[in-house]
Parts: sequence; structure tokens; C-alpha cells
Amino acid sequence: MTPKLLEVQGLKTEFRRDGGSVTAVSGVDFHINKGEVLGLVGESGCGKSVTSLSIMRLLKDTPGRIAGGAVRFEGTDLTRLSENEMRRYRGNELAMIFQEPMTSLNPVLRIGRQLEEPIMLHLGYGRKRAREHAIHMLKLVGIPRAEDVVNDYPHQLSGGMRQRVMIAMAMACGPKLLIADEPTTALDVTIQAQILDLMKRLKEEQDMGMLLITHDLGVVAEMCDRVVVMYAGRVVEEANVQDLFENPQHPYTKGLIHSVPKLRQNVRRLASIPGNVPDLSAMPKGCKFAPRCPHAMERCLAEEPELLPVEGAEDRKSRCWLTEPGNPEGGERS
Repeated sequence: MTPKLLEVQGLKTEFRRDGGSVTAVSGVDFHINKGEVLGLVGESGCGKSVTSLSIMRLLKDTPGRIAGGAVRFEGTDLTRLSENEMRRYRGNELAMIFQEPMTSLNPVLRIGRQLEEPIMLHLGYGRKRAREHAIHMLKLVGIPRAEDVVNDYPHQLSGGMRQRVMIAMAMACGPKLLIADEPTTALDVTIQAQILDLMKRLKEEQDMGMLLITHDLGVVAEMCDRVVVMYAGRVVEEANVQDLFENPQHPYTKGLIHSVPKLRQNVRRLASIPGNVPDLSAMPKGCKFAPRCPHAMERCLAEEPELLPVEGAEDRKSRCWLTEPGNPEGGERS
């Protein structure tokens, strides 16, 4: 059996607000094997980024807190570590590429300084050796004139170059797990393809696991081995990437795939999922997708289904009454 690099079990994350709190992530379960790329997909506001910040324990300066569950990295529950213990994992064993590099890089520090600090902290290098390693990493991610770029400030670089710097920073200490949160959102199509090719090559060379957070199903199809679909803070489907695209089981997943524009699509308007993502402070009773679901039954409006294996489908899970084991319609919809 392939060893589990990361195992998230029952993760619950809450955010304080006037008069109480709201649950942004509710009972999330998934795992990542060594050398595997897991895609985490869903609409904006579904809890993808909050899940990644919870894994990295980066909620300290926000109103958010982990209210339950476990995040086990190679068997160690990260939620139980002190902040000092967590710092030894963060940037070393676990690394993260954030969505917008301009706000993630310090605007008043030169690129070299920002790369060197984690290298010195985690690898114990002196400043001269750390500078050499920083230049090596910039060259590795395809940045020309790396010896000059280390003396530049972030605003002097293009968006694609800044994202390459973020990747170099994340990879500098040889992490076992890389979390990439929408790493190509702000980039044009050409640069996006280059960044994805770079991430794929580095992942294969270093045999690391990756959690790729995105709303772009094209990126998922190109990069991922397995996919977890989230809706309203919950996992609603899990499958390998081929099964997910060929035969989505959950109505929400089906809606996401059908809403992707296709070449030579001869329609007057693009397909979309009706309605809106529910307000975290006013979640509907029963299945959270039921108000938008074309297959909703009375039971869906009253009871929330659990995330259960799909009958007749290996390594697949779905949070839907239609795919409940024993349901004659389960696993057959396309």
C-alpha cells in the first residue's frame, strides 16, 4: 500500500464574527500519497483556500481557528504542534505557493534576501552559501540573469517572473509536500502553461506530493492524479481524474464539468449552475447543494447525506442520496 504523506480527517475550521462564529470548513477528509498530485476544486468561497491555510496552520492572525479534526503529516498531527514546532515543518517539510505573488512577496526586500532567509533557517547555510543556493533555485525555475534578479525588488519583475520566484522559494528546502493555491490565476495563458510545466517537472524530479487548489478544470485534467470536489465547506466527491471527467457522480461535479466552455460549442449561451453558493451564516437544512440541484428530492431538503463510497466504483466517494449504496440509480448517471 502506498504510504500516506498527508491525511486530513474531519477538519473543521471556524471564523469568529459578531454574535458567534461561522463554519467555513466542515468535516473535510482526504489524503495525499507520496509523489501524488491531488486537485482540490470548487467555486470561490467553497473552503479550498481555508483548508490549505488550516493545513499550514496560517490562521493565527485571522479570526479563524481549527475547531476539530486532525491533519497528519507522515503520522504527526500538525494541529497539536506548538507554533515553534510548526515553524520547523513550514517552509521545510511543507511549502506553499500563494495565489498572488505581488502580495506574498515583501515589497521592500530584495528577492535574494527573501529567498536566503528560509534557506539559512531550515538548511543551516551561511549567507554566502545561501546566496549561491538561491541563485541555483532561480535558475532551476527558468529565471534568466539569476545573479542580477537576486538584487531586484518584486515590483521590478513581471507577474510570471514573480510566480517563478515564489516557486523557487517554496522548493528551496526540498519539501515533501507542496500546496499550490491557484498558482496561475493572475497569469496569461502562455505563462500559465510554462508555470504548470515547471511545477510538473519539479514534482517529478523531487518525487514530492502536491495539493493543487484551483477552479480551472483544464488545469486539473493536465496536472492531477485524483480530485476532491468541495462545496459549501464540505467534500462532495472524490475520484481519480479520469473517472471524474468521464462519469461525474455528484450533481454539483456534473454541473461544474458541463459549465466548461468547449471548442466548436454551438450554443447561444454557456451552461451554468443556477443559484448561488449558500451564505455560511445561513446554511440550508439537509444537502447544502439541494437548493441548486436539478435532482433534489424531499429527502435532500431534510437530511444531509454523508460522504460514502460509490457502489460499483473503485476508490470513489460521493455526498449524494442518489449515489448512496443500495440506491438503484447510484453510480449509473452520466
